[in-house]
Amino acid sequence: MTEDQVYLEPKKGAAVELVIKRSRFIGHLEIARSTEDARKFIRTISKEYANATHNCWAYRVGVDLLREHYSDAGEPSGTAGKPILGEIARAGLTNTAIVVTRHFGGVKLGVRGLIEAYSLSAKEAIKAAGTVKRIKSRKIKIEVPYDKQSLIYSRFRSMGVEESMWEAHYGERVLLLGHIPLSLVKEAEEMLISYAGQGWVVRWEWVIDR
Repeated sequence: MTEDQVYLEPKKGAAVELVIKRSRFIGHLEIARSTEDARKFIRTISKEYANATHNCWAYRVGVDLLREHYSDAGEPSGTAGKPILGEIARAGLTNTAIVVTRHFGGVKLGVRGLIEAYSLSAKEAIKAAGTVKRIKSRKIKIEVPYDKQSLIYSRFRSMGVEESMWEAHYGERVLLLGHIPLSLVKEAEEMLISYAGQGWVVRWEWVIDR
C-alpha cells in the first residue's frame, strides 16, 4: 500500500492540562470526521467551560478535500487558533478538533507567550491522543431487502471489508453504511450495479461528509 492511500488521524480523544505563568491551559482533542462533528465538539467544550477566560479552537477534517477553520475566541489575533491549527498540520493529522481552554492566572503572557502556550497545549494533546494510519476510503450507503443483507456482507467480506465495519439501520428495508477502500471502489461499483439489476440492491450511493 502506497503512502497516498493512507492518512493520519488521532487514535483517541484526549485532554491535557498545563500551567504556564499561573494561567491554566486545558487542551481537549477529539476525532472529528466532518465539520459538523468538529463544531459539535467545540460547542460542547465551550459550554462545559463557559466560565473559562477563553476557549480557543481549531479543526482540520477531510481526506482528499481538507477543511480547516480556527478561532482566537477573544485572544489577540493570530495568537491562539492559528497556532493550534499549525500543530495539527505539523503532525500531519486530519479529522482532528482541538479546543484549548484558558483560565487566566493574573500574569499576561504577551503575543509570543500566548502563541507558545497554545501551541504547546495542542502539541501535548496530540501526543496524549496518539496517531493511527487509516486507509483512504469512500463512504457508501446501500439499501437492501432483509433477505439480501447476508449476501452483501458475504460479498464485501470476500473483498476484505468485514461485517463489523458496517453500520446497519432497520426499517422497511436494511440501510447499510460503510467505508470502501479506494482500491476497491471500482469493483464495488460493478458488483452493486449488477446486484441492482437483479433486484438484490434497492439503491446505493456514495456519501460525502460535510
